[in-house]
Amino acid sequence: MLDFQQASPALDRSVSLRRQVTAQAMQVFGGWGYREIQIPLLEHFDALKRGLDADQIARSFRFVDRAGNLMVLRPDVTPAVAKTYAYQLRGLPHPLRVSYAHKVVRIERAFGAAQVESYQLGAELIGRQGVVADVEVLLVVLELLERLGLRRFHINLGDHRLAHLLLSATGAPRRIRHEVLEAILSRDPDEVRRILQELGTRQQYVDSISVLAGLEGGLQQLDVIESTLGDAHEVKKRIGYLREVERTIDELGYGSRVRIDLGELDGPDYYTGIGFSVVSEGASRWIARGGRYDDLIGQFGVSTPAVGFAFSLETLVELLHPKMAGGARRRRDHEMVSVWKSDPAEGFEEALERRRNNLSTRIVARDEEQS
Repeated sequence: MLDFQQASPALDRSVSLRRQVTAQAMQVFGGWGYREIQIPLLEHFDALKRGLDADQIARSFRFVDRAGNLMVLRPDVTPAVAKTYAYQLRGLPHPLRVSYAHKVVRIERAFGAAQVESYQLGAELIGRQGVVADVEVLLVVLELLERLGLRRFHINLGDHRLAHLLLSATGAPRRIRHEVLEAILSRDPDEVRRILQELGTRQQYVDSISVLAGLEGGLQQLDVIESTLGDAHEVKKRIGYLREVERTIDELGYGSRVRIDLGELDGPDYYTGIGFSVVSEGASRWIARGGRYDDLIGQFGVSTPAVGFAFSLETLVELLHPKMAGGARRRRDHEMVSVWKSDPAEGFEEALERRRNNLSTRIVARDEEQS
């Protein structure tokens, strides 16, 4: 039986930090022209399920309301944004930039317990495709991380489109392609080779696809695939695209932060192009995840290209909280203002003066015998 837990205790010292991080994120998003969007937590399941993959559905919470409708608590923000755009916002001019700070409700395995509630901070760029749009969302992510003072992180940048091209070229049935993908995610190139060789796949594709599972990552992955499949027009075109994204990021001074990793293929099934995750040695899970999803909005209406990302607020707090706690210990003595019960006005005057100067203040009530 699963041990469910809430996103955080009812009284948590990190509550203030969560609020600060959210405010900072929305300020950064707004600075890039992303307008905050509101979407419902409770949705009709039949209306939303077209945008959810099998894993998201399995981890969602559904119930029947009084009218007999099957309802679902939002398990992922991006499909809900896609549905809202398709039904309500499609008449707005492109590109449409929206941002959000929303709760998601789904089963997340964590340290033997199953966390139900979590919070996502994210943004979606709708109606644009190409290098400019993909680089823009990466820059927004990088700015927020810098504003929050995080230093030990990097972005792994993969490409779902390239993986799809390579796997489709093998002619393998869907089940086998799924097995290969699982081996790639497990970073097991030997298993990738075994599966494809048993299938009778041409050696050049065996060599290229096994590269995706490599741990080293980097531009050399693109070099190997390009040299092996130089005559595959679509593959070569996609490699050129990734090189352009990487080159642009490098010219902007973020080359050391963004790393090509073609095995970065985790995440929801709706990703169709670049996919990325922000990771840090000090975090128990990814900090942020994003990618291009050009087919998702089409599940609800007219096909429209889009790219976006979501930060895990819990992971950000996990990384920032030790710094906050240390700072609180250093400041605590300076924040205290003694208010004597026999003559409280003098102490309160000091407290008011501190607050007029926007200084943190904590009242400590004292008796004469405590002196």
